[in-house]
Amino acid sequence: MIKVTYGVTATRYNIQKKLRSLSEKPVMSLDTETSGVYPKQDRKTAQKLLDKDPDLSIDQIKQYRMVAGNSGLSFPSLVLTTHFVFGLSRDHSEILIPDSVHTEMLIWKFIASHKGLLVIHNALFDLQIMYNRVGCLPQNYVDTAIMSKCFMNHVNIWKAKVSLKELMKNQYDPSWSIYNEYEPENPKNPKFLKYCSIDGSACFNLWEELKTHSKKEEEIYGTA
Repeated sequence: MIKVTYGVTATRYNIQKKLRSLSEKPVMSLDTETSGVYPKQDRKTAQKLLDKDPDLSIDQIKQYRMVAGNSGLSFPSLVLTTHFVFGLSRDHSEILIPDSVHTEMLIWKFIASHKGLLVIHNALFDLQIMYNRVGCLPQNYVDTAIMSKCFMNHVNIWKAKVSLKELMKNQYDPSWSIYNEYEPENPKNPKFLKYCSIDGSACFNLWEELKTHSKKEEEIYGTA
């Protein structure tokens, strides 16, 4: 089992310094964690109003539904990026926790300008947020979920599952693949940070394995 170490940076000043060091990395994975913009208590209150108040107007119903259903999976303008995870190797990740919306934007702008390769698993989720924030995508990135799907295509869907946990769970702490506490009250919760760090390193590790597999395919079948 691979044991992952990680660093955590959580102030704007230190994040700026960390980004300068990350800018020198030719390859790193990228993952994000998000939360809804509405606090959990506001969501509960909105749901109670929907359940108990029969006299709500149509506009109120729409508003309360938006608040009650808010989460880190909502439309990009309704989420906050709480953690940026950069996997630097198969066993080490760096986690940046923005202390404000301005710091979040600082990190997104760094990602937009970064010239090294960014490895992202299921890039649609992370990059739709990025596009909402800065109006562009990374200059150089690959999606390991799409790459894995190309190698594992099978008529039986259960044999072609390409979630990161499905592909890499045998190499990392078993608790990682069943962790389900999203939007933790404490963004520095050690269990959550461990989960984030393994995500970053597992994605980097998967990229390395896919590269090796691709080279073997070329040796057997040649290139088109």
